[in-house]
Amino acid sequence: MHFHRRLLPIILLVTSSLLNACTQQSVTLAYISNQGDNTISVIDTKQQKVIDTIPVDKAPVGIAGSATLQRVFVTNVDSQNISVVDTNSNKVIHAIPVEGSPVGIAMAPNDKTLYVADWYSSRVLAINPKTYAILNQATVDQAPAGIVVSPDSLRLYVAARDSNEIAVLNTNDLSIHHRIAVGEHPFGIHLSADGNTLYSVNVYANTVSIIDTQSWEQTVIYVGDHPYCAVASPNNKTLYVTNTLDENVSIIDLASQKVITTIDVGETPEGISYDAINHRVLVANWGENNVSVIDATTNKMINSITVGDKPRAFGQFIFNKK
Repeated sequence: MHFHRRLLPIILLVTSSLLNACTQQSVTLAYISNQGDNTISVIDTKQQKVIDTIPVDKAPVGIAGSATLQRVFVTNVDSQNISVVDTNSNKVIHAIPVEGSPVGIAMAPNDKTLYVADWYSSRVLAINPKTYAILNQATVDQAPAGIVVSPDSLRLYVAARDSNEIAVLNTNDLSIHHRIAVGEHPFGIHLSADGNTLYSVNVYANTVSIIDTQSWEQTVIYVGDHPYCAVASPNNKTLYVTNTLDENVSIIDLASQKVITTIDVGETPEGISYDAINHRVLVANWGENNVSVIDATTNKMINSITVGDKPRAFGQFIFNKK
């Protein structure tokens, strides 16, 4: 597996509330990293069109956001840094140096810590998102990729691709609390809104592991060829999984834990995220330089939006901009 070929894009859904004299309106934005041309495409998901393009550093991959700080953070693997974007101006205002290969990135829900997975060095960094200082770092298992923080900001889940497991870390000191064996080559991971269920997408096993975060009990569901990323609906009734080699999305009913249908999308779908405001699912298609839009009420594809070169998606990050 070539590293540049199998990095996941990130789609970050950003909901901003805009007040005017008559009514309150909301705008949902998707920030999509384009690894091939070193940009971020900003999509208004209601209008389903690109409204801005942001130049960043080399090979942008992961994106995390903070509504409180009004910032988007972008991992640039080839530049070994993290771009900091002001969401008011959509301009890069800072670059955080990282001596390694930053890939996965996640903001703690309390907005106090930014976590970054360093792919080649097998470590996780904790960064202050206000001062940009590195607060702590820890060695984890081989090739850390997907990364997500629990709703209470106390646990950090990291998919270790080459170790075939999920490492569960305590965020107070980055010590490893637990290890969860999953299928071969876990990459994208997702956590339910209540934090009770973790989803691990296992690329080489063609499966998704559904894990109870209290008991660690696990259910395995087979999906399509080379799945990469997943997102659950906010009510945790439906799971959407991208299958890169089948060029489709598997839809899983979580009550019955069965695949109920598949949706054909673009070439090499990788990143995926859920737009709860407009009830849509967005899928970044690495091979076609576009984003597929799925109506989550009908599970039908309704549009394709052209973005930059080789778009990625890695994790789901939704927040309300005040």
